[in-house]
Amino acid sequence: MEQSRRKLLTYIRYTLTVIGVFLLIAAVIMLVLLVRSDREEADIQRPTMVTHRVLFLCAYNPLYFTYDSQVEGLKQALYPNGIEFDVVYMDAKNYGTDQDKLVFHDFLKERLKKDRGYEAVLLGDDDALSFALEYQEELFDGLPMVFFGINDANFAIEAAENPMITGFYEKDYLRDCIEMAIEAMPYRKTFVALHDESAAGTADMDVFYSYDQKYPDYVFTDIDTAKLTQKQLISVLERIPKDAVLFYMTCYSDCEGNTYSMLDRTNTVVRYADVPIIRNYSGGRDQGVLGGSYMDFAIQTRDAALIVVDVLENGTDISMYPLDLDTPSKTEFNYKLMQKYDIKEDMLPSTTIYVDKPVNPLEYYKDIIPSSVMIVLAMLSFIIASNIAVNQQREDNEQLLLSKGNLEKSRNKLRYQAEHDELSDLLNRRTIVETLNKVIKSDEIYSVMMIDIDGFKDVNENYGHSMADFIIKHLSGELKKMADEYKWQVGRYGGDEFIIMIPEANLDVDSKEVQMVLETFRKPIIAGEETIVLSASIGVSNSDGASFPEQHIINAEIAMYEAKDHGKNTAFVYADEMQRKIQEENKLKAQVTEAFDKDLFYMLYQPKIETATNKTIGFEALVRARNIDKGPSVFIPVIEKNGWIIRLGRIITEQVVKQLADWREQGKELLPISINFSSKQVNDIGFMNFLKELLEKYEIPNRYLQIEITESLLIEQNIQTKKLFEDFQDMGFRILMDDFGTGYSSLGYLIYIPIDEIKLDKSLVDAYLVPGKDSFIGDVIKLVHDMNKTIIIEGVEERWQYERLCEFNADAVQGFFFSRPLEADEAIDFKANV
Repeated sequence: MEQSRRKLLTYIRYTLTVIGVFLLIAAVIMLVLLVRSDREEADIQRPTMVTHRVLFLCAYNPLYFTYDSQVEGLKQALYPNGIEFDVVYMDAKNYGTDQDKLVFHDFLKERLKKDRGYEAVLLGDDDALSFALEYQEELFDGLPMVFFGINDANFAIEAAENPMITGFYEKDYLRDCIEMAIEAMPYRKTFVALHDESAAGTADMDVFYSYDQKYPDYVFTDIDTAKLTQKQLISVLERIPKDAVLFYMTCYSDCEGNTYSMLDRTNTVVRYADVPIIRNYSGGRDQGVLGGSYMDFAIQTRDAALIVVDVLENGTDISMYPLDLDTPSKTEFNYKLMQKYDIKEDMLPSTTIYVDKPVNPLEYYKDIIPSSVMIVLAMLSFIIASNIAVNQQREDNEQLLLSKGNLEKSRNKLRYQAEHDELSDLLNRRTIVETLNKVIKSDEIYSVMMIDIDGFKDVNENYGHSMADFIIKHLSGELKKMADEYKWQVGRYGGDEFIIMIPEANLDVDSKEVQMVLETFRKPIIAGEETIVLSASIGVSNSDGASFPEQHIINAEIAMYEAKDHGKNTAFVYADEMQRKIQEENKLKAQVTEAFDKDLFYMLYQPKIETATNKTIGFEALVRARNIDKGPSVFIPVIEKNGWIIRLGRIITEQVVKQLADWREQGKELLPISINFSSKQVNDIGFMNFLKELLEKYEIPNRYLQIEITESLLIEQNIQTKKLFEDFQDMGFRILMDDFGTGYSSLGYLIYIPIDEIKLDKSLVDAYLVPGKDSFIGDVIKLVHDMNKTIIIEGVEERWQYERLCEFNADAVQGFFFSRPLEADEAIDFKANV
């Protein structure tokens, strides 16, 4: 009976714990998604890969009240599609004279001379559209243009007849505002319009006075700020009848030529007009404006930008888009002012947004209530499960107290399990580090050895985890035997890593202790019918009388990675140069990042000389970085290591194709250029489409681009590699094998891989193009010719080398004898001087 009760309680405890964990995980996931959603809504990032650039010609300046909404709308549509935009401000409110427009024209003309990369133009408000129409042929010839925020409907209709222009009319919701005022405040019979003489202000006045006859019981009057000074305006506002409603329209200029921001003007109106203020534009609801309906500028500019996206991305004819006369509106009211003027919510549209409205806690926290409830339920589950566990533990302790020996045994077992690795039975990582820190004093002599099994991942993949566990156990046993015999401290540091502390010794790579450990890992391991042969890389750090053991563990790990970098199956002793090497690599990594961010990569071109004619038959494109004084043999491995080679590969390809187009525009005779294709670029799935689009964009025939690959790409022979070769072959690209003879050279690869040309590496030239050995070079050239392939000899630096290669019938040569890598302008005009 007691046993059944304990089983039931245990089942309940585990069930509650699992439920609690699931509830907690679900709550965390919901909160993460909520935070991520809020961040995505609040922060639209600039595109990392820019495909198009457009110009936004803004009629006003960044302080104008519609500007922020307009820019937000543009970002929503353009940034996700990889389109970047620049803004140029006319500031027509402050500089609206004909002379000002001429000055702006001259400024923009000069700017466009320097930067003609814009593919479309966005026009914000009437003055921008007027300017664009006037100078369309001169400044914007052939560019599609989309306008928005146009107050004059006739002007918008007339502009949309232009085949390169379409856009959006700024619908005025003043009518809706007047109707809402009549509905919500029927006892107020005097309507006062506050406006200026701008296009928007004039359009508003036409609508305002159109209601004069519709509502004869009402008095319609206006205040023209363009005819008043600021002081006069304040006086007029103070005299507005108390039973009036003030319609706050476009009114940012006065008779003295001053232009006020929306914030300044709103502060003035709210301070001196003691009546309900209705506004048919955005802004002011949190400053004292009662409310009103207005056009959603963000939506209109977003829709305008989406037209640009469609035109640039899909090639849609802009004339297919008609003029849009209807943009959705927003209705916003200040809730506290509604209470002041006794306006009920049912008097307003159901979609009204209320500013400063007291928030119902349930409504305010509705997004986090579900996750909060889950957390509370999870805590309750944990508390109940914990209480059950505590009670059971108490019962267990009562039982254990009956046998002190059993209790002590259990404690020791738990301590042992906490300190030892379960699989290897060695000290675990935490314990070995703590032990070294406790038992070793800084002035003692000792060595720390870090060991990593080479290629252990392959054992897991080829033989399975059971075999891998068997090997770890076996090697751990061997290390423990040595540790017990020689009084070492040994522990398992990670999956296939071990750490050993050897007291009273400073080791080097030839020390007996190091060689013993290396031999232990080299010794074949017999497991059933399998014999496994392994090796290890070892790093050693010797005590220096100053550093703590934990630092020597770090140093030993650095030295271990140095051993791996030098071919594995060996040992390295830590030296400060290794730390400096890491620091140098980090510095180079920062320089590479800067080169990407600031577009500092550029190309040099080394001529290839045909031996039969001594003519230049093509170039090899070689990348450089303006901020890095080291060559690509140094910074390319860093780029590959950090996964940036795909990005660099595309930069190189685009620069080479653009250079071919530039040479063609200069009237130069085009010659093929070969670009280096890294084995790491195989993972760039979209490269072929990118390459096709580039060649089509610049109208460069495929024959002028050649692909240089290395032997490392050949040995992979996976599905992606085969598909890549097929794509290159289908598009007619010549494929060159670069650095032949430096790696896994096998003539067998040349039989089934579609290689068109072999590039013999400089190292073979230096080693074999010498008296008594040069027949080897001749044999290689003849063998390549027998396979119906051509061969280029790299690294030719002396005349006698060139002459000997001509005797061997090499097809072409490349090297400093003819030319170093050249800038593009020098390369295209290069003539070989033999």
